[in-house]
Amino acid sequence: MARAQHGRICFFGTYERDYPRNRTLVDGLARAGWRVLECHVPLWEKERDKTGRYLAPFSLVLRAIELKLAYLRLLLKYLFTVGRYDVMLVGYIGHFDMPLAWLLTRFPRRPLVFSPLVSLYDTLVDDRRSIAEGTLTSRFLRWLDRQTCAKADLVLLDTDAHIDYFVDTFNLPRDRFSRVFVGAVEPVAPEGLCGQNVSKGLSGPVAPEDLSGPDRSGDTPFRVLFVGKFIPLHGLPFMMEAANRLKDMPDIVFHFVGTGQLTDEIHETARRLNLENVRFTDWIPYERVHRFLQGKGVCLGIFGTSGKAARVIPGKVFVALSAGKAVITADSPAIRELLADGESALLCRRGDPEALAGAIRRLHGDRELQRKIAEGGHRVFRDRASTEQVGRTASIVLEKLVTGGVNTFR
Repeated sequence: MARAQHGRICFFGTYERDYPRNRTLVDGLARAGWRVLECHVPLWEKERDKTGRYLAPFSLVLRAIELKLAYLRLLLKYLFTVGRYDVMLVGYIGHFDMPLAWLLTRFPRRPLVFSPLVSLYDTLVDDRRSIAEGTLTSRFLRWLDRQTCAKADLVLLDTDAHIDYFVDTFNLPRDRFSRVFVGAVEPVAPEGLCGQNVSKGLSGPVAPEDLSGPDRSGDTPFRVLFVGKFIPLHGLPFMMEAANRLKDMPDIVFHFVGTGQLTDEIHETARRLNLENVRFTDWIPYERVHRFLQGKGVCLGIFGTSGKAARVIPGKVFVALSAGKAVITADSPAIRELLADGESALLCRRGDPEALAGAIRRLHGDRELQRKIAEGGHRVFRDRASTEQVGRTASIVLEKLVTGGVNTFR
């Protein structure tokens, strides 16, 4: 059956091109029949960890200079390469791109859509606490969140719980928002694994077979996998405490992949608690994560106690679902929008290491339940959050925006 043809989208800004939220939107909309024209200048992907020194005054001055140069390049690309389009979509990270995008969509008037993924104020002030509440910078971020969403004709967010936060916190009309799940970039013929800088608790390098992917024998450990940034949102201290409670089960091995704001703290916790059942790997290329997830075991979502942790479904959960892995994650209003406890995931209390340890024990001892949850989660992903489904959901709201017209006085 021929694919329905829609209009042309200008995917605009200094967004992180390979960030899953952006890739699923670009690929999904293309599959849905839109022609996606990328007007992009790389900026934010130059640094993976955007905390600590990245937010220091001198670094911010450099970012401001880079941003001005990026604006000039974006403007030239827009004028000489984009041509006609029906709607402009600003991807993540795009808060600072919105003023330029707003100007470019005034004459002639075209719909402007923003996909912020997160509130900068919520992320940097309330969740990560990288910026103190009440400071000039925190007030600026709150203002920026509101203004960028107010300038958009439509804002795409990942959950209804997140939409409620934006509506209530920034006093914006709810009909300006639509929910589009983050989803995950599905693998194409994944090959091997190329983890780097691997360490095992206190005991030196991990043998290559620990990272080999699918089980080769019945002696392979039951792996509890976490792949993501080491940030407060994810609740890694609770995961480490859960690992400590499971030290008496030597065939259960925790493997943490990533770095971030809490890296030093988490590694110190492993040393202090003498966690021989914990392994660390700095990073694995995104396209090889699926290979890494194969084999016995489960994947962890998030367990943080911040308000944001209750409002989002993290990308790592979508990746695990797409790989057919059983997921354990914290119960929250957001997660309930997609998953059901005991059917497509195992949910436990946020910030409770004993509840997390109990959930791991349960799946370790009940492989039939693990299989049921893995299959149920994968089915939910396929039906509601695959790249194709993300594209279809976004396409419906964009088509309504384009055909219904926009408020030219906004």
